[in-house]
Amino acid sequence: MIPMYNTKRFSEIWEDLDSFKTDYKASPLYDFELGVSPHNSLTDPNINKLYYLLYARYGNNPIVNFDINQFKFKVFSIIFEYGPNWQKELDIQDKLRGLSEDQLMEGHFAIYNQAAHDATAPGTSTTQELEYINNQNTTRIKKARLNAYNDLLILLKTDVTKQFINKFEPLFKKFLYGRPTLYETPIDDEEIVND
Repeated sequence: MIPMYNTKRFSEIWEDLDSFKTDYKASPLYDFELGVSPHNSLTDPNINKLYYLLYARYGNNPIVNFDINQFKFKVFSIIFEYGPNWQKELDIQDKLRGLSEDQLMEGHFAIYNQAAHDATAPGTSTTQELEYINNQNTTRIKKARLNAYNDLLILLKTDVTKQFINKFEPLFKKFLYGRPTLYETPIDDEEIVND
């Protein structure tokens, strides 16, 4: 049987999540020390998500490299370089989507302290509003509901994951070699008559 491609496909290199996770965690680009949450590596739930996202996008695509080990390190390099930001953006997006309407409408406030005493408590460097002080000005702003939702929509991104997954595209072939077309030899009419 003639192989369809001259290099392996993503799904042939990592047939399942466990093989991908094992290779990633065994690579020197995975930072995880003594059970401490890695800052430069993905957490298990995000490793799972990434594998299935890569499989969905590139599962049957042939890789550019003939050297499978180099291909793996290219994948792990991209994860090391862009993965932690992707992971943090996912976390922030989740928190933004979970904000209540009251939280969205919370504005900012500014505090201006002026002390008329000789360096006794309370001091003027506090960022909290103080009760029973000689002189303190506080400016509070509350957002309108429409402005609050508009601000949220500006912050929410729908392409956080797409941008990250696109980073892997150069690792896969753009032009594929298909199986050769088989042609039938034309039958000579004289051969049929002679038989």
